[in-house]
Order: sequence, then C-alpha cells, then structure tokens
Amino acid sequence: MRKTDIPDTHPLLEDQQIIDLYWQREEKAIAETDRKYGKYLLTIAYNILHNDPDSEECLNDTYLGTWNAIPPAKPTLFQAFVSKIMRNTAVVRYKKNHAQSRVPSEMTVSLDELDQYIPYHPSADEDYDVYRLSRLLSDYLRRMPEKRAFIFICRYYCADRISDIANMLHLSESTVYRELDEIKKGLREILIKEGYRNA
Repeated sequence: MRKTDIPDTHPLLEDQQIIDLYWQREEKAIAETDRKYGKYLLTIAYNILHNDPDSEECLNDTYLGTWNAIPPAKPTLFQAFVSKIMRNTAVVRYKKNHAQSRVPSEMTVSLDELDQYIPYHPSADEDYDVYRLSRLLSDYLRRMPEKRAFIFICRYYCADRISDIANMLHLSESTVYRELDEIKKGLREILIKEGYRNA
C-alpha cells in the first residue's frame, strides 16, 4: 500500500492539505503521508520492533489505519495522529512477537527506566487509578518546558534512542540523560505527593 511514485522535486504538502486528500478519498493522500512522514514512522516502529520487515508491515498497516480513520476523524495534529496509529500498531506486533524476540526493544528499555517511578498495584479501583495516573502524567507534561517535553515524548512515547534525541536537539547525550533524570525526579515527587509511592 506504500506509495512512492511522487517525484522528489514535488514540494511537501501541508498537513491540512494531506488531511483534505483523505477526506476526498484520494489515494494520493497515502503517497503524500509517506513522503512527509514515512521515515519518521518507520523509526518509531523500528525502535519498538528492531525488525525491518515487521516495521514495513506496520507502516503499511498505519497507512491503512489512517485511511480508515479519516474520515470521520479530523485530526488537528496530523503527525501526532499518524504517530499514535503507528505506535499502537507496532506495540501490538511487538506483543505478538515478544515470546520469540531475543533483542530487547528500545520501547522495553525506555519503559523499564520508568518502572521504579510508576509502580503497578492492581486493585478493585484499577480503572480509576489508571485514569488518574494518566491525568497526572498529562498535567506534568504540559507544565514542562518545551524542550524537556519533547525529550519526554521522544524517549517514553516514541522510544527514540538517547543518541537520536541528542542529534535532533543538537545536544550532547549527557545533557539528554540529565534532562531525563530531572524528568524522573519531578515525576517521583508528584507521585509521592499524590500517594502513588512512598518517599
């Protein structure tokens, strides 16, 4: 389903123009999505799966999912919209493959970093606890400086490597590690205050 027949000299469309193509049911929408975000989406998938064929399949599934979602969806942040579809698709594939996997996924590594900060204790009120915890995380993210929020999303949502984050922001890896330490320290303080963990 991946389309790459548009000349490289053709200017990239604005996100709203791509969304309009989906609404008009123009298959060109997939080609334009691929040209603008294909490499980025593949990076998300590969960080989770560490497997090129599986990542390519997830990319095709992401384009199909986007095609089926728009319409009726009218995303305001198209890159975030397709990134979420890709991440969910790759996570499903990762869970399916996990039993046979010998290579630790970057997703596993990045989420392991948060395990000691976000303890999981099943209870009768589990759904409410998950909802409340997600709200705390969202509020914490919104209060972060823009650069720190970007690092948080790259590391814990897109499962980007530290080196890739550093390159994107033109920072040293040690600076990214320091930022992540500050993020986790702030998160720990919030969770203690809200009774999710002991000091």
